[in-house]
Amino acid sequence: MKKISRLFLLTAAVSAALTGCSKAGADSSGNTIFKKTDPESVSFGWQDAYESKLTEFKGSELFSDNSAFDIFDITGDGSPELIISPNSESTAKCTVYTYDNEELSEIGETGFCGIVSYCPENNMMKNEYQGSGFVIGNIISHLNGAFDTVLTYSDNMDSASLGAEIYHEINGEDASLPEYEAALAPYAELKCLDAGRRYTFGDSVIKYALRCSESWQAVISPEQKSLCTDKLTEVMQLTAEDGTDPAFDLCDLNGDKVPELIISDGSNPEAECSVYYFSDGNLVEMDGKYGASGVMSFDTKNYVFFADKEDGKKYWSIANTSFSSNDYVESDSIALVGRKHLLNENSVLAVFN
Repeated sequence: MKKISRLFLLTAAVSAALTGCSKAGADSSGNTIFKKTDPESVSFGWQDAYESKLTEFKGSELFSDNSAFDIFDITGDGSPELIISPNSESTAKCTVYTYDNEELSEIGETGFCGIVSYCPENNMMKNEYQGSGFVIGNIISHLNGAFDTVLTYSDNMDSASLGAEIYHEINGEDASLPEYEAALAPYAELKCLDAGRRYTFGDSVIKYALRCSESWQAVISPEQKSLCTDKLTEVMQLTAEDGTDPAFDLCDLNGDKVPELIISDGSNPEAECSVYYFSDGNLVEMDGKYGASGVMSFDTKNYVFFADKEDGKKYWSIANTSFSSNDYVESDSIALVGRKHLLNENSVLAVFN
C-alpha cells in the first residue's frame, strides 16, 4: 500500500486537547472539570426497528458487498429515515423506511444509482441519471406517508453531435425546448445532498450509524454549539458569493466520544474538507485539508480517514500517533462523512439550536 506523502499525526499533548465536554463543573480548587455524555446512551425510538431491518436485508438475496445504507431525514420532519441502497448500478433504487407511532413502515422506492438526492430548500428529491448523450430525472415530494411524483423529464440534447433525433419530454409528453426549460427552471438552482450510500454494512459502522450519528446534538454542550455556529456562520459569509455548495457534518474521528466538526468546501472533484476539534473552550482547526469531492471515507473500526486523490489514496489518523498507511488494512465499516447538512442558516439552526 502506497505510503502517503503527508500524514497529520497528533502529539500526546494535542491528543489530550481533543477531549471535549458536554457538561462542566468545578472541583474544590475551582478548576473546571468535564463530564462527557456517551453518544450511545442517547436513545431514539427508531434505533431497534432500523437495526432489525438492516439485519433482515443483510440476510436477503438483495444484499451484496456493494450494498449500503443511510440514516437521513428526507421527509423534513426532523426524524431520520432508513434508506437502503442495494447497489450502485444505474437502475438501482433506494428503499426508504420511516418510523412513526412505534411502527416501521416502507415509504417507497426512489433514486438512481442507489442514491437519493434530497433538496432541503424545498423539501423535495431531485433524482437524475446522466447517460451517454441523454438525461432522465424526476422531482419527488413526500405526501401523506408516500412519495409523490411532481415531475418527470428526459432529453437527449447531448446526442446532437451524433446525428440523433433530439427529443425533450416532460411527464412523458413531448415538449419543445422552451417548454422543457421552463418546466425545469424552478428546480434548476436547488442544492441537494446525496443520501443512501453513507454507510457500508460492517458491524462497527452499523453501530456508529444507529447509536452515535444522530446523538451529537445531545452530546455537545451549549458552549460548543455556539462555537460551531460562529464558525459555520463565518464560513457562510465567506462563501456566500462564490457559487460553491459548502456543507458540514459532525463525526467522532478519534474515538473519544466527542465529535469533530467537518466543513466541506463543496461537491466538485477538487473540493476538500476542513476539520475542527474542541480544545480548552475553543474550536481549533487541524492543519491541512482532507478528502476529495467534499467528503472523506472514515473507517469507524480503525479510526482512519482517507480519500482517493489524483496521485493515489491518502490516509490520515488522529487516533493513533504511530499510524502508518503501510500497516493499515481497510475494514468493512466505512462511512462517508462531510456532507450531511448543507451549510445554510436553517441547517445550522436545526443542528445547533
